[in-house]
Order: sequence, then C-alpha cells, then structure tokens
Amino acid sequence: MSSIVNTFSSYYAGLSQRRTVAELNGELTRAAEEVSTGLKADVYRALGRRSAESLSLHDGIRRTEDFVTSNTLLSGRLDIAASALKSVRETGQEVLDLAASNRSAPSHTATTLQSTARAALEALQPQLNASYNRTSLFAGTATAGAPVQPWSEVNPGTGLSPQEVLEGVVGGGFADAADAAAKAAEVAALFDGSNADRPERNFKATFYNGTPQAQADGTPSPRQSARVAEDETLEYGVQANDPAFRDLLRGLSMMAAVDVSRIEDPNAYAAWMEEAFDALQSGTQGVLEAETRLGAQQARLERTLTGQQDRMALYNSQVLELEGVDPYEAASRMSELQTQLEASYAVTARLSKLSFLNFM
Repeated sequence: MSSIVNTFSSYYAGLSQRRTVAELNGELTRAAEEVSTGLKADVYRALGRRSAESLSLHDGIRRTEDFVTSNTLLSGRLDIAASALKSVRETGQEVLDLAASNRSAPSHTATTLQSTARAALEALQPQLNASYNRTSLFAGTATAGAPVQPWSEVNPGTGLSPQEVLEGVVGGGFADAADAAAKAAEVAALFDGSNADRPERNFKATFYNGTPQAQADGTPSPRQSARVAEDETLEYGVQANDPAFRDLLRGLSMMAAVDVSRIEDPNAYAAWMEEAFDALQSGTQGVLEAETRLGAQQARLERTLTGQQDRMALYNSQVLELEGVDPYEAASRMSELQTQLEASYAVTARLSKLSFLNFM
C-alpha cells in the first residue's frame, strides 16, 4: 500500500511542479517583453483604476495623429500651390514688362508682343492646371479635372477654343478708336460672364472648366476648406476663375489675339492696348495678393501643426510615465525568474525519474 501512495505522491508533485514551471515561463515572457519594449506587458492589470487615464491618453494620441497626418498632406498641397502661383505671377510679369513700353504707342518690341503673349498663355495652362495627389489645385471643389482650357484647343462643352472666341470678337481688326473700345468692352463682358447673347463664349463656358463662382440658385459656390483641428477650419481655396486670374487671362488673350504692331490707327491702338495692359496689370497684382493670402494660411497651418506635434510629444511622455517600466528593475526581475525557472526545471526533471524501483 505504501508503494501506491508514494507513486501517487510523485505524480502529483510532478504535476504541481510543471504548473509552477508554466507560470514562471509566462512571467519570464512578460518580463522579457517589458525589457525589450520598456512598457508594462499587462498595462490595464498593472494600472488598475488608472486604466481610464491611459485610455484617454491613447484616444488623444489617435485623434491628434490623424490631424497631424492630414495637415502634413495639406501643408504639402499649399506649398505646391504657392509655387504654382509664383510661376503664374512671374509669367504674367514678363509680358507686362514687355507691354509697358508699348502701352499707348508701339515701340520696336511691339512686333514680339503677340508671340510672347501666346507663349505666356501656353505656359499658364499647365501652371493653373497643376495638381497634387491627383487633385487639381485651382479647380475649386471640382478637383478631378483641369480648370483652364488650352488657348488653341476646342472645349468639348461649347465647340469653341479660347482663341476662336477672341478672334471672333476682333474680326478683321479695328475701324477706329470707338470700334476698338467696343470690342475691348465685349471681351471684358465675356470674361466677367455678363454677355448674355452668346453665353457659350463666356469665360465660365469655354475658358474655364472648374467650379463656378456661383451655383445654379445664385449662391456662392463653397470654397475648398479643411478641418485642421477640433475647433478650427481653414478655407484655403484659390480658383482659376477668381477675378485676378480672369484679368490676367483677359489681358494676355487680348494681346495674343491681335498683332498690335499692325494697328494703323494710333487711337485704336491705344484703346485696345491700354485696356489689355490694365487687365494684365490688375491680374498680376491680384495674383500677388492671392500669394500673400495663401502665405498667411500656410503660416496659420504651420502654427496649428506645430502645436499638434508638441501635443503628441506631451501625450507620449505621459503614456510612458504611466505605462513605462524601470529597465533595471525589469532586467533584475527577468534574471531572478530565469534562476527560478532553471531550478524548477531541475526539480521537475528529478521528479519525472522517480518510481517504485528507486526505493527497492
């Protein structure tokens, strides 16, 4: 009978020891994780009632991280837009500088004005049709397409190209100053959209393909905007149909449509060129003002983004304070558990070898 008792005692002793080994192995695994990560392996068990504080911090990190990610993308978009606006202004300024000496009367550079204006229109088209992450920068909320119609390409919506519209206004030239002024006024009406006789020739129909200034009911179309913080929205949209761009394109189109060096009537020349020059000058100045506004928006976004990045650093330091472990204490505990586990393995091995024969 005593041999049966001894056999059962050895079995249960071995089983108990194996359980101890499993528990020690689990604790050692958690200790090793804490040594490698510097964080508590079972955070909520370790924190107890302070677990709610940890959850709140992680929620704040997630929300702030989302804003940092989206605002970083928006910052890149505004940087590209600012660069494009600078290029647009410089393109217009080059023609404006050339036109300045030909404003009221032709000089020796008047013969190159038409080709220079056309080259500028060709340069402006990709500048104003620039995109970021496959979305147009200057098309308003209709970000899928290119907003500015190329000078000599037919707009499929109207069957006309911008060049054809201007040449249709100019016709065979100018009879006199009154004729030149009337045709300049007609061009102005096309660009501001007030020409009701043939609306397909208007700027918003043939020249521009983006979001209109107003919706069908007459209310202004919404501008591009972004929620950059919990309680802050940034409206940043610059559209290629803003007054500055319409003036810029109008002035260039007037110079590109006519070889002004061939206008024989000096008064007709002055009437046409002064209107074109003033439009180009107004547009160039307006683009500069748009750059300034965009710069202020960039600075505002940068301040918001910097504050969010600082908040992220604060959240992370608070999380580390709550969930972090003392690396020396964790390493010491892991070493102690290793020693205990090795001893338990040795005892388990010895118990597994015990049998009735050991006592015979």
